[in-house]
Amino acid sequence: METAVLAEIVRERSRAGELFALADLETELAGRHLLPADATTEPVVFSTLIAETMTNHPDIKQLGDDANHAWYFSEQFMTGAYARMLLLKGRGPLNLMAEVIREHSRVYPQPVPITLFRAAPFHLSDDELSVCLQEMTGQSAYQDIACLTTSIGNTFAFSTDHLEPGYAAMLAEWADVGQVENP
Repeated sequence: METAVLAEIVRERSRAGELFALADLETELAGRHLLPADATTEPVVFSTLIAETMTNHPDIKQLGDDANHAWYFSEQFMTGAYARMLLLKGRGPLNLMAEVIREHSRVYPQPVPITLFRAAPFHLSDDELSVCLQEMTGQSAYQDIACLTTSIGNTFAFSTDHLEPGYAAMLAEWADVGQVENP
């Protein structure tokens, strides 16, 4: 019974486009008087309840952040990649942009059109984007982030740790101009 309720609580939050922190889950269940009597005195009981929930409801997933905090979401309403973006968003726009740029350069490999950061889940304004890109150039933590401009004037960013500048320029030009002109 409790696992179904716990799963539904996580799904409600995911439906709203949010992650659910472990502490918030415990508070929510306590507020609804749904925690087993020994869960408040025995943390193992609550962790067992969460583990059973994830076993019985495979759409419920857990993410960990840098501080070893657990966050939960339902794959019925968001993908793991989107959930990771929400976690990164909480660390500020510079870190968010850098991690997305690095991931695209490493995994796909491709540079990122800066316009991507205007869309969900980022929602950065043009002014915020300009400030972030300017701040990145002066900080050693972001020394691998580079920008380039395509022949039609669009800006792309990439990580020099994962893409060579010439290759990144070719990929950006293809994505921005070549694919459009050569479907």
